[in-house]
Amino acid sequence: MNTKHPDVPESISGFIDWPVAKTSVPVAGKTHRPAIGLLELSTEVWMQAEIRAFMPDCDDGIYTSRVQFDDDADVKGLGAMESYVGTAAGLLPDAEWLDAIVFGCTSGSMVIGPERLEALIAPVRPGVPVFNPISAVVAALTALKCRKIAVVTPYVQETNRVVKAFLRQRDIEIVNAITFDMLSGYAMARLSPLDIQAAALRADTDDAEAVFISCTGIQVSPILAAVERTLGKPVVSSNQALAWQCCETVGVRRTDGGGGSLFDHRYRAG
Repeated sequence: MNTKHPDVPESISGFIDWPVAKTSVPVAGKTHRPAIGLLELSTEVWMQAEIRAFMPDCDDGIYTSRVQFDDDADVKGLGAMESYVGTAAGLLPDAEWLDAIVFGCTSGSMVIGPERLEALIAPVRPGVPVFNPISAVVAALTALKCRKIAVVTPYVQETNRVVKAFLRQRDIEIVNAITFDMLSGYAMARLSPLDIQAAALRADTDDAEAVFISCTGIQVSPILAAVERTLGKPVVSSNQALAWQCCETVGVRRTDGGGGSLFDHRYRAG
């Protein structure tokens, strides 16, 4: 019985071991800059697009993993993510391929704590800097020399109190704030950028030196520069601050002005 497949050429139909191709010099170092290991929430739909919108000229690589999240953005629900952070980080590429690991939740960063996030991630990806949205925002406001801010969040009031306390501990005063009062992360994702723009304009006051729009799971990139132009003051968003920190860390500079005035300032670690 002839078992030869009709599509196999006669010249190779009888070989046992496949021929081995020769290699030249292997690719060295990171293949993208910045190379970001992104820990998104399991409910996240916008964060990758938002980060890329704020660094359009970068040869970036965003390698993602997902942190289990049950969609209730109250203190209990946000704190529950702590149990899944290390496992999610362990599914990212090895440390040699990464410039930074980013935890993708602003309110979760405050509830769990930046130091605790680093402690959870370091054992599985040692030596890789760990970034989080709220620390990036604090660094951004510091670079902008803004200590009095207006704030827009999509959060429920319990979570808003965490935001206020966290920023107060870092000598940042909230002079006015507006919230959409949403518990569900999916509901936040459905917010219209135009509604966020209107809320930012409403939240601003004369004594606010900047406006901070919190949450990685909402669309701010389409409206941030326009809000800055209208208000004549800096506007900082969670994903914008992360993109800025990642770019600054590897020496990439955005100069077109489209990402907001933050990109005209330099990042200082610590």
